[in-house]
This record gives sequence, C-alpha cells and structure tokens, in this order.
Amino acid sequence: MTDATKTRPRARAHKERSEAAIRNVTLLVLIVVFCATVQIVNDNFLTLPSLRVVGLNISFVGIAAIGAALLMVAGQIDLSIGSIFALSAVVSALLAQSIPPVLAIAAGIASGGLVGLINGLIVWRINVSPIIVTLGALTFVRGLVLILTGDRSVTGVGDGFTILGRSTIFGLPLPILIFVLVALAATFLLAQTRSGLHIRAFGDDRQAAEFAGLNGRRITLGLFATSGLMAGLAGVLAASRLGGASPNFGIGFELEVITAVVLGGVAITGGEGRMTGVVLSVILLGLVTSGITAMGLDPNIGRLVVGGALIAAVAVNQIGQERHQSRQRRQAMEEFAAEGGAAERMGLTVTGQSTPSGEAKGGT
Repeated sequence: MTDATKTRPRARAHKERSEAAIRNVTLLVLIVVFCATVQIVNDNFLTLPSLRVVGLNISFVGIAAIGAALLMVAGQIDLSIGSIFALSAVVSALLAQSIPPVLAIAAGIASGGLVGLINGLIVWRINVSPIIVTLGALTFVRGLVLILTGDRSVTGVGDGFTILGRSTIFGLPLPILIFVLVALAATFLLAQTRSGLHIRAFGDDRQAAEFAGLNGRRITLGLFATSGLMAGLAGVLAASRLGGASPNFGIGFELEVITAVVLGGVAITGGEGRMTGVVLSVILLGLVTSGITAMGLDPNIGRLVVGGALIAAVAVNQIGQERHQSRQRRQAMEEFAAEGGAAERMGLTVTGQSTPSGEAKGGT
C-alpha cells in the first residue's frame, strides 16, 4: 500500500469536516441575518411567544428530518414521510377516543414504524428503487388516511391525549425538548459509534460494504423503520398538540423534510452527512416560513423558498460529487503509475515518464 493510499481516508475526512464547518457557519449567518431582517419589519418576531410557536413548528419537521437524514446517509430515501406523518396522527387520535392515551400514542408511532419497515422490505427484497416504492407508498397511505377519517377531521380526544404535545419542562415545550434529544442521540450514533460507521460505509459503497461483511438487509430495514418511527412520532406530537388530526396533515411535509436534509449537507447519493447541518437547516427553513408570514408577505412565497432551496442544494451536491469523483480518478491513476512501473509494463504513458516500455526495452 502506497503512502497516498494510506493518507487518502484521512485527507477525505479532513475535507468533509472543513466543508461541514463552512456549511454550518453559512447557515448560522443566514439564520442571524434573516432574524434581524424580520425583526426590523416586525418587532414582535423575536419575542418569546412567537419563538415558541416557531420552535414547535420546527420540532415536528426536525424530528422527521433526523430519521430521514440517517436513511439518506445510507443511500436510501423515503418520499412517503408526509403520509406516514398523517397516518400516525390519525391512528393515535382515533384510538384515543376509545383506549387509554398512552396506548393510542404508542400505536400511532408504531404504525409509522410499520409502514417504514414495509417500505424497507420491498426495497430490499424486490431490489426496486426506493423512489418508486415510497412514491407508491405515499399515495397508498394517503388513501388509507382518507378512508380511516372519512375525509373528516378527527376530534373529541381526551385531555390525557393532549398532555404529550402541550406539556412544558422548565418552560420549554415538550416537542422541542424531544427534538433536541433525538438530534443529540442521532449525532452521537452517526459520529461516535460503530453503527454510524457502518451506515456511512453502506451509503458510500453498498457492494464493498456487504463484501466486507456488513449486513445490508439489517441496515436497510432498520433505517427505513427508524425513519417511519420518527415521522410517526412527529405526527403523534402534532395531533397531541392540536387535540386532533386532519386527513390533510402532512401534505408537502416530505418536501420540507428532504429539503432540510439535503440543505444540511447530507449527500443524496449517500455516505456523507452530519446532523448539525441538518438541525441548522431545519431551523433556517422554519424561520423563513414563519418570518415571511410575520412580514405580512404572501405565505406561498415560503413554498418558493423551500422549492428553490431544494433545487440549489441538489445542484451544489451534484457538482461536489462530480469533483470528488474526478479527484478519485486522478488519485487512482497516480497510484497506478507508482505501483512498481505497472503502467510501463502495460505500455501506457505516465505524466513525467514519457518513454514507453517498448522503447525502454529497445534501448537496453
């Protein structure tokens, strides 16, 4: 193994950390600048009551984004997040009318995990693109939600059901605290554990990871189920906060979640991503959506911002991937040239060594 081969992983890790730091600083600057701009227009924007509302909206998207980010780091994607969000909210609200709230909440979250697990099974067993599978699941689950609700809102839940979404701890709403805890746990998992290393390796090169002994089936099913559980948890928290559920819950929710994940630096092809960037992008998008309304602008402008941010993030991601692949090919050629004259033995010309092998033999 050459020195270049030994140092490549460290150089790549250093480059990823540098890019992540630059991205995080950029997101922080955008957050500060946008908040200052909105505050100038509406001096009530940064008040505690306003920030509590913004934080609650951010927490629902953020919890789902954490699960989606883990899945995307592994090279997979789930487009049915919005429908899972709605299903879990509706299931928990419907059951809360007849069974203890704790069981209703648990069943709602579990329903999200079940849909995620089924998505993962289909993707793994049939070896179909997750985009196709989860796009079908998005429509199927949304239809199931409409059937369960009769296309009507679910109300009449008991006070016990609303405790989860409306409680506060040290003045902090419980959904926000749950988001913080989930984000910290995911950050530790991805950065400090062997499982996190396996997730990155699987997303970076699935075939090589499986050849090295990783259980691809367990990783795929586990992460799809986790993504479903997180979307389900977000849906149940929203239903508990609002005291009911609507069949229109979660429409467009998957766009917000995926935009936050990609904008936060998770590679759409897998293998790269850090939770800090995802959390910051969730906060930024949540502030933009709320800030547009606070400034008295058309709320639909928020959709333009989210859609534009997704396109820009994907474009930047793709350009970065192309540059990375170009560097990999160049490094491979340099190592090929340095491996005991392998290039010369095959009759290839290497930079700095213009004499073909045939001429070298002829001059001996």
